[in-house]
Amino acid sequence: MKVRFWGVRGSTPTSALENLRYGGNTPCIEIRTPDDRLFVFDCGTGFRLLGKQLLNEYGHKSIQAHIFLSHYHWDHIQGISFFEPLYNPENNFHFYSFISHAGSVQNVIEGQMSDPYFPVNMNIMKARRNFREMDANPVELDGMKVTALPLNHPQGCLGFRIEYDGHVVTYATDNEPGSPEHDRNVRLLAQGADLFIYDSQYTPLEYSNFKRGWGHSTWREGVNIAKETGVKQFILFHHDPDHNDVFVDSILGEARKIFPNSMASWEGLEIDLAAGQQNKSQEMIERRLGRRQQLEIPVRVVGTRPDGTVFEEVTCLENLSVRGGFFILENDPDTNEPLQVELHTSRDGTTLHKSMVSTRVTRNLAVEVGKKTKRGIGVSF
Repeated sequence: MKVRFWGVRGSTPTSALENLRYGGNTPCIEIRTPDDRLFVFDCGTGFRLLGKQLLNEYGHKSIQAHIFLSHYHWDHIQGISFFEPLYNPENNFHFYSFISHAGSVQNVIEGQMSDPYFPVNMNIMKARRNFREMDANPVELDGMKVTALPLNHPQGCLGFRIEYDGHVVTYATDNEPGSPEHDRNVRLLAQGADLFIYDSQYTPLEYSNFKRGWGHSTWREGVNIAKETGVKQFILFHHDPDHNDVFVDSILGEARKIFPNSMASWEGLEIDLAAGQQNKSQEMIERRLGRRQQLEIPVRVVGTRPDGTVFEEVTCLENLSVRGGFFILENDPDTNEPLQVELHTSRDGTTLHKSMVSTRVTRNLAVEVGKKTKRGIGVSF
């Protein structure tokens, strides 16, 4: 059983650079069985990306999936209208959730595309669609057992326990602690799970000072449940839209002090339970460099030392990202003067790019690259 995250952000999608590593799409999780059965949990904006992937993967073959909605707030359903496979009559989708005060599962899902909220209604979607209300009885589908229990969230919410071939995934987002019934439900869903995916939107301070009654939990409550119920791995989920990558990093650091096998979910994270990947906590360096080629770009740097003399040095750009780059110099540049940096396509000196850059200098730096330790002046731009 493989679990893949397509959207991990809570409340509203974000598209800021400072959220790039973890991602800004709202909740959507895909679970695949070894025989390629497809199960989806929540349909936030990440659901649109999953649709694109399925079109590439299946081509002209029909797609069938079982889709479970935790609840009907915008951040958990706003990808439905943009899920392209729903517009193909060859496809078949089964939706599962609870009856709300607004009506049946079908009424609520179709209502979010009605006038005046969307330019066309759901009748334009030609895929076969089936709708089912869940109760306390588990749903068993293609060897997968899905149990749903109510969580503590305004207008209602379901948490899920997914069991297949001896593995357990718990998906319990949008839950506020403090209700004895719902606190018990979360722990029943999480008992002994391989993966415990839980609402970690707030810090304890944010929750206690500002966010009581909003229907969300904290990372601290998540690690407490993980320890109490014997889960193998705790996944922080539903990141607050105001928490940038650095802030989520800090939350993860605090969580790991109490429950070491914790991980903050990000878009594209994939965990193969059959391969035992839930038993290893994936570090941020793996997050940043996973599925990428290690890259060193030769650069020629011309600059001015603090005493006014000019230097020229050839080095390598070892960390290139959308935010800029990083290299190490043996010379000590004057930080008040710009550097001229030439990027080369190869060691033969072919110029790829030349620019004058503003810099941030870290002195007396030692950096481990592979098995070598490089010392010098660190420069980022």
